[in-house]
Amino acid sequence: MDNLQIRGSVLILCIGAIFLTFIVRLFSIQVLSSDYARKANDYVIRVKPIIPPRGNIYDRDVRIYVSNEPMFNMLVTPDEFWVPDTAVLVQLLGKTKEQIEAEIRKMPPRQESVFARYISPEVYGKLQEQLWNARGISFTASTKRSYVVPVGGNVLGYISEVSQQEIEAASGKYLSGDLIGKAGIERSHDSTLRGIQGYRKVLKNVHNREVGSFAGGSQDRQATRGRDILLGIDTRLQQFGEELMQGKKGSIVAIEPSSGEILAFISAPSYDPNLLTGSDLRENWGRLRSDTTNPLYNRPLMARYPPGSIFKLAIALAALNEGTITPETYYGCGGGFKRNRGKPGCRFHPSPLKLDGAIQWSCNSYFAATYMDFLHHDKFETFYHSYEAWYEYMKGLGVGRTLGVDVPYEIAGNLPTAERYDKIYGNGRWMATNIISNAIGQGEIIMTPLQMANMVATIANRGRYTEPHFVRAVRDENSGDWIKLRHETFSSEIRREHFETVIDAMEQVVKSGTARRAYINDSIAVCGKTGTVQNPHGEDHAVFIGFAPKHNPQIAIAVVIENAGGGGSWAAPTASLMMEHYLWDGTIRYKQPEYERVRQARFIR
Repeated sequence: MDNLQIRGSVLILCIGAIFLTFIVRLFSIQVLSSDYARKANDYVIRVKPIIPPRGNIYDRDVRIYVSNEPMFNMLVTPDEFWVPDTAVLVQLLGKTKEQIEAEIRKMPPRQESVFARYISPEVYGKLQEQLWNARGISFTASTKRSYVVPVGGNVLGYISEVSQQEIEAASGKYLSGDLIGKAGIERSHDSTLRGIQGYRKVLKNVHNREVGSFAGGSQDRQATRGRDILLGIDTRLQQFGEELMQGKKGSIVAIEPSSGEILAFISAPSYDPNLLTGSDLRENWGRLRSDTTNPLYNRPLMARYPPGSIFKLAIALAALNEGTITPETYYGCGGGFKRNRGKPGCRFHPSPLKLDGAIQWSCNSYFAATYMDFLHHDKFETFYHSYEAWYEYMKGLGVGRTLGVDVPYEIAGNLPTAERYDKIYGNGRWMATNIISNAIGQGEIIMTPLQMANMVATIANRGRYTEPHFVRAVRDENSGDWIKLRHETFSSEIRREHFETVIDAMEQVVKSGTARRAYINDSIAVCGKTGTVQNPHGEDHAVFIGFAPKHNPQIAIAVVIENAGGGGSWAAPTASLMMEHYLWDGTIRYKQPEYERVRQARFIR
């Protein structure tokens, strides 16, 4: 073997030894050594949420109603936290030094947690400038709701960060940091408005310091912006209605009869929805909740009232359709219903009356007789059959049941069944005289203002209604077009000609009857009916329902003003001002003195 061969063999042996050494070392590190495993475990994957902008809300004229305002959240890791001057935080965040120290002590020491929310861009800029050398502080982009038109808080609701309990109950639907709707439109359409939360996967070491993206960011998910929605609310009409209801308790609900879209939904007293957004939400919520006038109570949706004399329209329609009366049927009055010992009583007016006059003058005796003769008519096999027939007519007009409006917490009201009266009076031991107050809307019948507005919208449509709703359309995320939502339509069994009879009488109520204050002018034919709801706790409540114009109606409305007395004095003119404002493009041309009178009235004592 020559020297060249010997050198080649030695070289091969050396190279082999080197490779063997590497292999042994790698085996030792990866398999035998616990030190490598310990170091590997020192790095963990953390998911950092990316909160998407919430969808905007537009009014019926596609004017921006609710948008987003850019904000920042400040996050702190207590074990790393150090700032050169705590006074900077005290000055810019509005927290005392003691508060800052106490809040940081409550946080997990090695975990990054939210320390301050809803920091404005101006304050964020100053913090960045003055805390450039701080440690253990980071910021994430966020938003808060901005109510461009500060009305309709009871309609819009509010948003807040999802709680741990809500996360656990949602089975993966929500992630930590999600902002979700808690009431109103923000709640009922939360899945549309909220969008899809994104996230970044990052590597953090044992000291909770971020050392880089996991897998080069390949497993990150971009946030998807929420979709915009278009409401049927006319924000100018809503604002006008809230102005009219200053100093009053009650409701105004206005509906476009042809579509079921809600034009205005006033709950009085009201509040500025901007109070329930941002860092002051909890404080303002507590203040509103403790307010004795209860501005958080959604009266159009949840307040329950006997309907009073507006219910006489429903009594008339059922009796006309069953043929137990005709438009020419006369009943006398004499100050009270004589067949029931003068109860219910009635104020004096021309007597006897046909149906149109009874509606015009709101005769209690006439409708007590109409109700009694319906329930005891010999066309029905039994009294129970007649009551069931009447019950179905009322149900068909939307009385005593939820209407499917697209916000939460709707109350059904009350339409008592025969079984209910059996429990009160005994099986077969009751008749029309026991429940005669139903005839004038003062018995067990209970309605919400929304149901009252829906009933008059049904009359305006001559027997048809589309379930009342707020959301008209949702914006397509690809094309940007508005996609109109479909809503169910219901039809009454009552024939059209009977609605025409009642509507003719409602026109006379406004022209020369109990609702003369609802008259606007000869060019706008207003049809309406007043009601006075007895209140055992004080002054009676004023009620009015109506619509305009008579033909091709554009607006149907219900007004309830608590403790205001007769419906003709206050509820009727309030409704007419709302109708004029809507029909005349936001102006009051004919009823300026009435506007000043209603606006200045105060019934909250």
